[in-house]
Amino acid sequence: MRMLCYTTPLLGLVVSATFTLPQGSGPYHSSLTIYELTDTSRLDPFNATHLRRLMISRFDPILAEQCSLITTPYFSPATAAEENQILAEYDYPPIFDDFNLEEIASHGFVVITIDHPYDVDVVEFPDGTVIYGGRVDKPTANSSASVEHALEVRARDVSFVLDTLGSKLGDDVVMFGHSFGGAAVATSMLRDRRISAGVNLDGIMFGPVLQLGLGNASLPWPFVLWGSDGHDSSTDESWGLFWSALGSSMSAGYRKEFTITDSAHGSYWDLNVLVDVAGIREELSETAQWLIGPLPGSRVWETLGRYLSSYFLFALGKVPEDGILKGPSDEFPEVSILRG
Repeated sequence: MRMLCYTTPLLGLVVSATFTLPQGSGPYHSSLTIYELTDTSRLDPFNATHLRRLMISRFDPILAEQCSLITTPYFSPATAAEENQILAEYDYPPIFDDFNLEEIASHGFVVITIDHPYDVDVVEFPDGTVIYGGRVDKPTANSSASVEHALEVRARDVSFVLDTLGSKLGDDVVMFGHSFGGAAVATSMLRDRRISAGVNLDGIMFGPVLQLGLGNASLPWPFVLWGSDGHDSSTDESWGLFWSALGSSMSAGYRKEFTITDSAHGSYWDLNVLVDVAGIREELSETAQWLIGPLPGSRVWETLGRYLSSYFLFALGKVPEDGILKGPSDEFPEVSILRG
């Protein structure tokens, strides 16, 4: 497998120059390996003419002296064209999520992300195959059968990837996801006990976890809800239902709800970092500025890098609970603990 450290040209609607993204706030740099996995045990649930194929991106923490710096496109031409077409109608710029993964890797975690074909906008494979999305309804509070189906498919994908990694019950496996990915975290944990802790970053909750919760008194599963400013269990019915279900199923578990002042749903995307690196935040449309919020992306991910790494290490039993997880912090005054 090829491992590299890289800089990123920003393509498409944002800018067509080359910039170097900031390093993560942790002590490590990160390497990137991209590869394909094929699940030979099942046909693709969205297209039964072929086996289920996934594209995987793996970020490994490494020392700075092990890095060789290269330049790589932020989007391939096919992906950039598809995202432009999809998002132009809403006046949104292209979105991607590499920087947040590098941030978590910089704190010593191996981070693996999965591209789910037919669910996400576009997935490109090494043989040139391009699979477009559109098979899943937009996740809303009134979820459809296609949304519930997509959650189960994502959970199967996660279990398959863990199988290929040789993961066993009791290994150090945790999971986080943003938006619909946050709901997929909970469903994956419900279906696969190898995942020891989870985080939902600002996503509506769906699926059987709203009634079943996670774990039990003898096998508790820690879970954190992390919302944007104004999105919490008092404003999102699904979060309230999930919180209640956790309370009934996880009497010995760990559950907390956090928020960041001045954050928005898109604050957790790379876009919030890219616009500051390129110096174009003020040039964005009102829609895009509303989408990412006023808090700089580097600050959002410095905060999440610290909190998520502290939470995961605590949940895995590696360290005691960090003080920042217990209450207000002078270092991160924009963070509030709403419940737990």
